[in-house]
Amino acid sequence: MDASTLVDELLASPELTTLLATDPYGNPAIYQILSPEAEVFPQLAVFESDREYTRFADDQPLEEEITFRIDIYARENLLYPINAALHSTMRRNGYQRYGQVQDDYLQDMDIYVKSATYTIKDQLPFPWE
Repeated sequence: MDASTLVDELLASPELTTLLATDPYGNPAIYQILSPEAEVFPQLAVFESDREYTRFADDQPLEEEITFRIDIYARENLLYPINAALHSTMRRNGYQRYGQVQDDYLQDMDIYVKSATYTIKDQLPFPWE
């Protein structure tokens, strides 16, 4: 599991993508790390923030926990419905919300921002198979 796989999962959610803007090519505004279209709002940015092994057998890792941060950016205060659709999509795909910060407004840029952090545990193949 990596950030590009998560982006693909989010793009597959019509509940979420209908709330986001589309870029000039008609794609929903969900990006890994940076947006190539800086003025397309509302949009999501996906970051992998942590990865650690959480279960072992015979000193071999069997499971890893991956943490992703997802930022919502908007020109209008549309954060609540987008966040609700994001949370629903993430839960449906097996992620757990790890944390969420309060809504923020970047006055100098005229952008509303919300960040949420999700984790998922990924089973690794047994090393002896």
